[in-house]
Amino acid sequence: MLEVKGVQKTFGKKKVLQGVDLTVEDGEIKGLIGINGAGKSTLIECVCGTKKPDSGEIYIDHKNVLNRKGRKEVKSLIGYMPQTFRMFNDLTVEENLRYLCAVYGLPVEKSGDVMECCRIADAAKVLAGNLSGGYRQLLSMASALLHSPKFLILDEPTAAMDPIFRKQFWDIIREYRKENATILVITHYLEELVECDTFACLANGKTAFNGTLAEFKQDGLLNIEQILNKYTF
Repeated sequence: MLEVKGVQKTFGKKKVLQGVDLTVEDGEIKGLIGINGAGKSTLIECVCGTKKPDSGEIYIDHKNVLNRKGRKEVKSLIGYMPQTFRMFNDLTVEENLRYLCAVYGLPVEKSGDVMECCRIADAAKVLAGNLSGGYRQLLSMASALLHSPKFLILDEPTAAMDPIFRKQFWDIIREYRKENATILVITHYLEELVECDTFACLANGKTAFNGTLAEFKQDGLLNIEQILNKYTF
């Protein structure tokens, strides 16, 4: 479970996060939307512990992310797939994952398991730099799943995927959710929110909407773009 309570973050005179509240329940897939500059990336960096908020509280599995003593334990619970590709282009898919096994102190066999899980075993000997956009994203996904995290954060995970790869990705997510994983997906593909149990809209540094698609429709809004327009401008 992820709990974000009243998180604020300012850079200079710019208030990026202005009291954000967000909850992702155990076993839930939650979507997060918002225009560029809404504060999504800053919020994720605070959740991952790479940025410290000015105020507020963040808990993962009831452990305080902002507590320095427990930060290492909290980080072991998180799997993070960044928006930009960060694997080594001059290593093969298999070599990238085996390297990460060594970093995490995991048995090398985990690399094979996660390649099967993410359906990239057929590309094991291909250099990461030669992969298609879809395979690159699946490799990033595999690296995030390697240590079997309880909480998974995916930042624009299907951005470079065609419809076939996008379907594969969501099949993998639904399967991984069965391990009682909690998943937060940041997306610009608004149609993907149907894959999420609930979603939140971040606008002007605040949580503008938080609920289900059914609740959203009850508000009288006809499409998701209207949420962005209503709460952002």
